[in-house]
Amino acid sequence: MKVLLLTNRVPFPPHGGYAIVVYNTIKELIDLGGEVTLFSLNTTKHFVKTKEIKDPVFKKIKFVQYKIDNRVKVKDAFLNLFTGESYNLSRFYEKNCASKLAHLLRTQDFDIIQFEGLQVVPYLDIVKAVSKAKIIYRAHNIEHQIWKRLTLQENFFLRKMYFNLLSKRLQKFEFKILNSFNAIITISAVDEHFFKSVGCQSPVHTFPVALDLEKYNVQQNPSLHKSIGYIGSMDWRPNLEGIDWFLEKVWPSIKQLDAGITFHLAGKNMPKYLEGLNSESFILEGEVDDATAFIARQHVLIVPLLSGSGMRVKIIEAMALGKCIIATSIAAEGIHYQHDVNILIADKADDFYKQILRCFTDKTLISRIGKEAKKLVAKYHNNKMLSKDLLNVYEAICDKKP
Repeated sequence: MKVLLLTNRVPFPPHGGYAIVVYNTIKELIDLGGEVTLFSLNTTKHFVKTKEIKDPVFKKIKFVQYKIDNRVKVKDAFLNLFTGESYNLSRFYEKNCASKLAHLLRTQDFDIIQFEGLQVVPYLDIVKAVSKAKIIYRAHNIEHQIWKRLTLQENFFLRKMYFNLLSKRLQKFEFKILNSFNAIITISAVDEHFFKSVGCQSPVHTFPVALDLEKYNVQQNPSLHKSIGYIGSMDWRPNLEGIDWFLEKVWPSIKQLDAGITFHLAGKNMPKYLEGLNSESFILEGEVDDATAFIARQHVLIVPLLSGSGMRVKIIEAMALGKCIIATSIAAEGIHYQHDVNILIADKADDFYKQILRCFTDKTLISRIGKEAKKLVAKYHNNKMLSKDLLNVYEAICDKKP
């Protein structure tokens, strides 16, 4: 089985949700005997010096990259207002990149070409024109829903209008391409239901976030303090929005308890104003070398997302480590969770406060929730099991007559 994956960033090293999902797919397809070619946009935002990649998985694939400047530029964003196109997507498209992809497709044959996320779908027309391979779209998120939820949370009028425009243009594009693929893969059953509800005729398969569970059998060295942790990239707007909300609405009440509870915030691209909040109880750790080790040190993980879509990889990772998680319903969307069994759900500031208080007053709660969370991941998020099912989908699609 020859598979070409088109990605909007280089998924090496596997840091961040998107990269982890793609990386684990590559690794397991290789282990199952597949030949994997990776065509990645190497963007300014997530630029990777590919010559420095030492990962043994990288050496087992054919790799092609195109360096692209996808930074948000005020002039381009303004001119885009008059085009009717989505600026979120146009920043990822260049004619020279399309030509490089076309050359690859003319010189190599593939059984499957998989588009990893909406940002690479603008290259769909060139793929269809040049290749006879079966094409699959993996929806890591329902992109327009992210911006729609951001619109609802935004109070500044002009920004609210702009977010609304971005959402509508993304929705138009997402709906337009629904039936352009031989199959669609979603991260959650919630997303699968959405696609089917809006008229998707292509087969839709759900493959949730999957992990190599052996990597999460690590020694736990929890903090000596009563620690609450959060990790996430602060250049993704829903993450920053959620942390701002938590720091404004929840954290002050926790501090007033004076109960020795510390909050540890990790992630890259931290805004300057967060640095000024550093104190004995608020520890800004910034970008950490080992996300797994950071999660393992915390007693409780919080995920206070107010907007977003898809499935949060960091929640699945924390569950795999047997951690107690407090999250909003939006953050836990798509996960087969049970509140107060394998996760604690809190959608309001007062609920977050109460659940944090429970964690550090009920001596068995953290352990109980963590153990059940680990069971959930073993049942639904085992990469080895899910990759075999994915390969079966590939084979079924390729066997179908046109």
